[in-house]
Amino acid sequence: MKFNKNNFLQSFLKITLFTLIISNSFGQNPGNAPTNTPTNAPVIPANPNTNPANTNTPAGRNGQQAPNQPLPNRNRTTNPNDPNAIRNLTLNPADQAAMTREDSLRAIREQEEEQDVAKVTLRRRIFGYNLFNTIKFDPTPAINIATPSNYILGPNDQLIIDIYGYSQATYKATISPDGYITLDRVGLVYLAGSTMEQAREKILNKLAKVYIGLLPFAGNPANTYLVVALGNIRSIKVTITGEVIAPGTYTLSSLSTILNALYVCGGPNELGTYRKINVIRNNRIVATLDLYEVLMRGYAKNNIILQDQDVVQVTPYIARVAVQGNTKRNGLFELIENEKLQDAIAYAGGFNQYAYKHRLKVYRNTSRERKIIDVMESEFPNFNVVSGDSIVTERLLERYENMVSVEGAIFRPGQYSLDSNPTLMELIKSAEGLRGEALTGRIAIVRTRDDMIIENISVNLDDIMKGKAPDTPLKREDIVTIPSIFDLTEPAYVRIQGAINNPEGAEGIELPFVRNLTIEDVLVKVGGLSESASLSRVEVVRRKRNVDPTSASAQISDTYEFNIRPDLSVEQAGNNFVLFPFDEIFIRKSPNYVKQAFVEVEGEVIFPDKYGIKSKDEKVSDIVKRAGGLTPYSYLEGATLIREIQLSDIEIEQRRKAITEIANSVKGNQTIEVEDVDATKKSSIGIDLRRILENPGSVEDMILQDGDIIRIPKRLETVRVQGEVLYPTTVKYFDRDNFMNYISKAGGFTKRSLKSKSYVLYANGSVDRTRRFLFVNIYPKVAPGSEIIIPQKTTTAVQQLAQVQNLFGTIAATMTTLIGIIGLLQLTK
Repeated sequence: MKFNKNNFLQSFLKITLFTLIISNSFGQNPGNAPTNTPTNAPVIPANPNTNPANTNTPAGRNGQQAPNQPLPNRNRTTNPNDPNAIRNLTLNPADQAAMTREDSLRAIREQEEEQDVAKVTLRRRIFGYNLFNTIKFDPTPAINIATPSNYILGPNDQLIIDIYGYSQATYKATISPDGYITLDRVGLVYLAGSTMEQAREKILNKLAKVYIGLLPFAGNPANTYLVVALGNIRSIKVTITGEVIAPGTYTLSSLSTILNALYVCGGPNELGTYRKINVIRNNRIVATLDLYEVLMRGYAKNNIILQDQDVVQVTPYIARVAVQGNTKRNGLFELIENEKLQDAIAYAGGFNQYAYKHRLKVYRNTSRERKIIDVMESEFPNFNVVSGDSIVTERLLERYENMVSVEGAIFRPGQYSLDSNPTLMELIKSAEGLRGEALTGRIAIVRTRDDMIIENISVNLDDIMKGKAPDTPLKREDIVTIPSIFDLTEPAYVRIQGAINNPEGAEGIELPFVRNLTIEDVLVKVGGLSESASLSRVEVVRRKRNVDPTSASAQISDTYEFNIRPDLSVEQAGNNFVLFPFDEIFIRKSPNYVKQAFVEVEGEVIFPDKYGIKSKDEKVSDIVKRAGGLTPYSYLEGATLIREIQLSDIEIEQRRKAITEIANSVKGNQTIEVEDVDATKKSSIGIDLRRILENPGSVEDMILQDGDIIRIPKRLETVRVQGEVLYPTTVKYFDRDNFMNYISKAGGFTKRSLKSKSYVLYANGSVDRTRRFLFVNIYPKVAPGSEIIIPQKTTTAVQQLAQVQNLFGTIAATMTTLIGIIGLLQLTK
C-alpha cells in the first residue's frame, strides 16, 4: 500500500481536533449536568448566624464520631459527581471556563471546610455548648445505683426477688418479650410497663399465696418480708432528631435520661434550641426539658428517664440575643416567651465589678436597617428583647462622683469623700491637721469646672482659721495643695573638706544645714581631724548676699580663720561662731607633716632591702652606701631605677586624644597598635651607676622619690638577638665582636628585616638606634646583657621593594635587547 503523506496529515488533524472538543466538553460539563446551566448563577448567601467556634465537638457512642474531631455535617453535599455543587460556586464566566473538574472539586471542599469552621465557631459562643463539648463526661449512667422508684420495667430487665424473715428464698427472673416473668409455684406475672413499686405490689400479692407471712393474718403482723431489686439493665433504642450535631438512632441504657441522650449525639447544633427539648412517646409529648435549668440551677425536674422507642426532638431556637461587654459571661443566650432583658443579664452571670449599670445599649435589626436603644436601669425587668438583639454593657467612667484630694504639708494626704468633707476645714480635720511647716497664708485649690476648664483658687487659710473669712465649700475632684516653707526655699547645706578622717570625695562632705550649727558640731559629725591637719589654719568661707555689681573690686565672700585645740574646740573671743547656710570649711594640712617614704634596693648590694628616705634630697649614691655598697659581681652598666609615674586626669585625657588622632590618620593598609593609657605606670630610667658612685652628688646622681626601686644586676655575659633574624637566640658576649657578628651568630637578616631601624636595648633600660651615613648603616655598640632587636618591614615596604626589583629587571631586559639590536645593525653594515 502506498503511503499518502497528505491524507495522513488530514486524518491526524481531524483526530486531534475531535479529541480537544471532547475533552473541553467534559471539562466544563462533568457527569450528567445539563448544558444550559448558567455560569453566572446567584451566590447562596452564608448563614448570617455563623461565627468562628471550637472544633472540639463531643463524641458519641455506638459508632459515632471519635473525640476531638468535628462531627459530620449530614446536610452538606459529599458526592463529587453532583453538578449542583459546582453550580453553587461563585465564579465569573472566564474563570469557570478555565476551571478543570479537579479545581472545581477542590474549591467545593474548601468552601465546605470554611462553612464547617464557621458553624463550629458559632457553637462555642452559644451559652450551654460547653456542657456537651467535653470528653471527660461519661454519657452512660452508673449501674450500681439504687433503682429509681419511677423506673419503668420492660423486656430483658432482670429482677432479683429476696424473701427473708420467717421464710427465706431468692428468685431471679427476666422479663420476657411478652412482658411476663415466671416464678416457681406462682406462675406468670405481667410486669411490662410497671414501675418498680407497682411491680413489687404485684409480686407480693402473688407470693403471699405461697408465703403466708408476707401479709398480716388474723390480726398478726407480717413476719416475712419481700425486696425487689433490678439486676441486669436492658438496652433501649432512642431516636434523636432535629437540630443536633449528629441526629440518629442510638442504643442506650434503660437508666439513661434526656441529658445522656443529648450528650451522645453531641448536643444541639448552631440552630438547635436549649430551652424546649421534647420527648415524644407514643406519638405525644411526655416531657419538655429546659437546659437552662440545668445550667443555672444544677438540676431539671423534666430530665426524665427514657424508654424504648422514645424520640428526643430538638427544634430550632426561637429567640437568641448576644450579650457582650462588662458581664461575667459573654455569648449568645436563648430566651423564651415572657423573658425580659433582666433574664438575659441573669443568664450572662450578671454584671462584673466594672460594669456601667445605669444604662445599657441594645442594638436591634429592623425590617430595613439597624437601630440602637438606650435602656435605663429601672427598665431592665420589663424591657422586651427581640431575637437578634445585641446587648452591650459599657465600662464605668474613670472618675469619682464625690472625691476630693488634699496634698502637701498635711499629716494624711490622699483622697477623701466629698459627702463627709464638704468644706475646706472639714477636709483638713479629716486629714489629721496641718504639719508645722505648712504655709497657711496662701493655699491653692485646683478645680475642674463643668466646661472642663481647670482653674486655680487661692485661699488664705490663716484668715479662715482665725474666723476672719468664711469656710470654703469644695466641689467634686477639687485638689487642695498646702505648700510647705521648705518647698519655697533652696535646700541649705554646709561643706567641709581637707584633712578630715572621713572625706567622701575631692569636694568634701556636704551636711544639711540646721540652725545654731557650729564648727565643733561639724567636726564631730565628720569623725574629727586627721593626723596631718593643721590646728592653726582652719578657714570658713561665707558667700556674700549683697555684692555691688558696679564695683570692679567688690568683695564676693567673707573669710574667717580660727585655731583648733586638740579637743576640737575653737579658740575665739566672745560668742561661739555660728555657721550660716552654704558655708565652706577648709582644714589645711600641716606644712611640717610628711609621711614616711621608702626606697627599695635590689640585686648586687651587701644588704638588699627597703630603706626609708631620711631627707628630701637623698640621692642614689646615699642609698647604695646605706645598703653596704656593691658586691664583687655587680654589673654597674646594667643598674636601673624603676619609678612609678602617676598621671593626672588631664594628662590621661590628652594622651588618649593623641592616640586617637594618630590611629585616625593611618591610611591604606597601614596599622598601628597602641595600649590604653593607665593612670599609674612603672617606668624604667637608665642611670650610669658607675659615674654616680665616682662623683656622688653630681648631676647624674638622681634625687629619690617614694616607691623608687634601684635594681643592680649581676655581671652579664650574654647578648640576646630578637626580631627578624633567621634564628633568634642568646649568645655569649665577647669584647671583640660587633653588631654584625652577633647578627651572623643568629643566622643573619631575613628578607623582611628592616635593617635601618635596628636598635639595642641595654641592661640599664637605655636604648641606642642605628644611624645612617650616606648609604651605609652605622650600627650601635653592643654591651653585656643588651638585647639586639631587628624590626620587621611592613607590607607596604615589602611591596615597594618588590616593585623596585621588578623595575630593575625590566630595565636590564630592555638594555639587553637594545645591545643585541645595535650589534645586529653593526654586522649588517
